[in-house]
Amino acid sequence: MAEAAVAVRPLVSVVVTSYNHAEYLAERLQSLLSQTYDNIEINVVDDGSTDQSGAVLARYKNNPEVHITFLRENGGYAQACNIGVGLSRGDYIMFAECDDFSEPAQIEALMGKLLQNPGVGVVYSLSNMVDSKGAVFGDDGRHREKLFRKYCGKDVLIPQREMQKFFLKSCVIPNMSAAIIRKECLQRIGGFDSKYKACADWDFWCRLSRHCDFFYVAKPLNNFRTHLSTVRNTMAISASVMEIYDILFREYHDMELSFGEIFEFKIAMGSVWSQYIAQNPRNWLKSIVDIGVKSLRYDKFMFFYMCLSLVQKTFVYTEQFFCKKR
Repeated sequence: MAEAAVAVRPLVSVVVTSYNHAEYLAERLQSLLSQTYDNIEINVVDDGSTDQSGAVLARYKNNPEVHITFLRENGGYAQACNIGVGLSRGDYIMFAECDDFSEPAQIEALMGKLLQNPGVGVVYSLSNMVDSKGAVFGDDGRHREKLFRKYCGKDVLIPQREMQKFFLKSCVIPNMSAAIIRKECLQRIGGFDSKYKACADWDFWCRLSRHCDFFYVAKPLNNFRTHLSTVRNTMAISASVMEIYDILFREYHDMELSFGEIFEFKIAMGSVWSQYIAQNPRNWLKSIVDIGVKSLRYDKFMFFYMCLSLVQKTFVYTEQFFCKKR
């Protein structure tokens, strides 16, 4: 009796965008090559790296699962992602940032949920937060908005409309490496918008949430590295804040919200500026005039919301300080 044919699992195309992180590249690629899911291709797009990234990637040139494209000039994260998608053969796309690394079962776990839920366009998981040496110091769930944390305390399907609302307050998928996306959904929105330098991912998720449901896996399957050379840490505060306003006010104007939801949105927008205080207190203080003036193009009362948010944040920090003293 002939043995039953083993079903071939869908091909997952992993797009690795590489730029000047040679010290993390080997760990990133090895974590993908060690996946328990057995049908993947890895498309590395090196975006004009000037460090030793090329030498690291050369070690993988004979690996049949790894395909490497070198760009002569740095065109930015969004462009590199779009090029990677164009080279991909699979119907499912994962964007694996070069300084992060995966747990061995990441792709298998995410694909399991995606295949079980045909109406879902994106499945993503909780991420461990790791330092420059890869040591875990927490997870990204603790930094999410309170309502989101309550909603996503366990594995859960998030309807399209709810996901749109979550993205209006914060980027609840703070790390691209945590997700797998149906290629047809990605193509529907035209990929990444290269005009955004710091928040191309947030813009991408906002536009995608107009068209499909999401599924959240509460287990940490991704390792999100934080260090001083990430794009958002090196970009000017004013430019980053204006990108966020540009993206979110666009989404806000296209949605029907209650009075309470509108007020919550304005407060959330006011808090965007104050969240950068820990990054560089001196530059943060210098940015107030520039951001205050530019924010008027989005809402004439935005400076009021910025001040209100700052007062709220000061009250919370003061309360936490005295609670620790007791």
